Amino acid sequence: MIEPMLVLSTGNLTFETCNVWMKQTDHAVFEKADYGWFVYVAEPDDDELPADLSTCMAFARRRRCMWIMFDRDAPASDELPSYEW
Repeated sequence: MIEPMLVLSTGNLTFETCNVWMKQTDHAVFEKADYGWFVYVAEPDDDELPADLSTCMAFARRRRCMWIMFDRDAPASDELPSYEW
């Protein structure tokens, strides 16, 4: 099976989501070397997601992607909020 993956910048997430939430969640999140994550795209009714991540997941669902790879070297999407940190 092949599942599509959206690539976004870590700058499309807040510092808190990347450095606190990602480290303690039970959601399917996998570290990508030292500077990024692979995140499974959750159902739209998952209320435990941070707002910034939920926005990224909605963006991914509209593109029929099952995973998001957040990478510090990927360009930030102009269609999503960006955060400086």
